[in-house]
Amino acid sequence: MADHDPHPFNCPDCAAAPGQLHEEGCDHAHCPDTGRQRAVCEHAGACASRWSGEFVGAAECREWDWWLIEDPELGLIPCPAGTKDAIEDFNRLLTHARWDAVLQRYVRTDLTTT
Repeated sequence: MADHDPHPFNCPDCAAAPGQLHEEGCDHAHCPDTGRQRAVCEHAGACASRWSGEFVGAAECREWDWWLIEDPELGLIPCPAGTKDAIEDFNRLLTHARWDAVLQRYVRTDLTTT
């Protein structure tokens, strides 16, 4: 993947190191029950989550080869893995996968069974 670096990094909002809890009010913290951004989570559970070292869902996008690139004329468009300047396609993740609270990751919903 051309310009992508999947190595762990500190949270860009609260600076939590990989494995540490996000600070209260962090924009990148997610709810472990719903997978949603903690700032917009409306359920009554405790939403403490640890920073994994990358954005929630990024690993799944890479696993499933879901990438996009910004085209000056067309906007954000899907592209193949390895395309220069490609980033993980979180839009596709949110439409073709669901959060699994037990697994603490997204699982695909667009798979067909035979």
